[in-house]
Amino acid sequence: TLRCSYIKLHAGPTGRIKMPSKPFRKINRLGLLSCLGALISICSAHADTVQISNHPVQALVQRNAAPAPMPDALGKQRLQRMRIMHIDLDYVYDTDKAQQRENLQALIQRIQAIQPNTVFLQAFADPDANGSADQVYFPNRHIPVREDLFHQVLQQIRQQTKVKAVYAWLPLIAWEFPKKYQLNYVQSSQKNTHGYIRISPFDPKNMQYAAEIFLDFIQRNQVDGILYHDDVTLSDFEDDSPVAHQAYKSWGFDSAALLHQPEHPQQLKFARYKTAYLDQFAAGISEMLKQRQPNLQFARNMYAEALLNPDSEKWYSQSPASTYQHYDYNAIMAMPYMEKAKNHRQFYLDLIQQAKKYDPNLSHTIFELQAVDWITQKKIPDRELQQSMKLLEQHGVQHIGYYPDDFADAHPDAAQLKRAFSGAD
Repeated sequence: TLRCSYIKLHAGPTGRIKMPSKPFRKINRLGLLSCLGALISICSAHADTVQISNHPVQALVQRNAAPAPMPDALGKQRLQRMRIMHIDLDYVYDTDKAQQRENLQALIQRIQAIQPNTVFLQAFADPDANGSADQVYFPNRHIPVREDLFHQVLQQIRQQTKVKAVYAWLPLIAWEFPKKYQLNYVQSSQKNTHGYIRISPFDPKNMQYAAEIFLDFIQRNQVDGILYHDDVTLSDFEDDSPVAHQAYKSWGFDSAALLHQPEHPQQLKFARYKTAYLDQFAAGISEMLKQRQPNLQFARNMYAEALLNPDSEKWYSQSPASTYQHYDYNAIMAMPYMEKAKNHRQFYLDLIQQAKKYDPNLSHTIFELQAVDWITQKKIPDRELQQSMKLLEQHGVQHIGYYPDDFADAHPDAAQLKRAFSGAD
């Protein structure tokens, strides 16, 4: 069964579904004005962010400081034009190990045929398809191991393909721990709405457990980067847990009112604090990992609406201004079917226009296209996918990927994708 971990699960009362520029050189006057315009956009964007002082992740980073980085045999992989296959290990895994070997062989053959230069590789397991990780594909001290499969697939990709960079796709807070842990989870003030199952990021114990999962992963796997799952989000009704309210009070908010009144005049200001809190948490995890593998790059999945509509920060606790500040790449889920966009071309052009306000050269922006319409369960035609990639390239998009890759049904078509991906680094 096709699994979509991107389906947005936050539903509001109105029925909405929520789920640094280059240095100056010798340039002409028009070029200077253009650069000044870009700088003004970036400055105004950062004015829309806040900084959480004394964030608990700071103490976490200090406690888990690495004595010395591990030997890094990979070197830094900053590709000018990433062409990305986003791969589910859930498709490869099988209880029948002979079938699993066949699955892995088919996947490697597909990578060889398509020739992406970058792979986003799932490291968590989501067998019930609810978008949260109740198992993983690597040894660790907290979450049950479905099978130690990530390292095996990583090695096969390294040895048998021309892929230049592999990112591990992992959640930040969408973890389902064994019941014996008795942890605080994200709570909604609207009991009939819910998103991914997520541990409350406001509980220091939860933060420590999440950090240890990442540290256990990086100890064994030399990857080029981490892709943070689209779970780095809180709706306007979240987090309603007691430990979260303590944080809100320290920020000076009447959170009891805010979490029950989506139209409250302070809602956007409140959301910016939650955005900053989440992104600084991710940045702290990134810092711990970079202490061990200094060349790591970090990307995060962002909902398209968070880029298109600044007010949607109230619904997601995601903002482009904060994202470009705390991650190396903003991986936008440029998925018009999921967003129910009427004009797909205009949807892409609007995303490009908005992204350029924060990233004028689009060197830190990834466009992830959907290969399946999860609403109808129909595959996106190969020609349409190829035309969308061409449109993005024509308008300056440097980094393009798609999700999911279905090796079992050979979709998207490998030959057409290879042509679409040709010419990249």
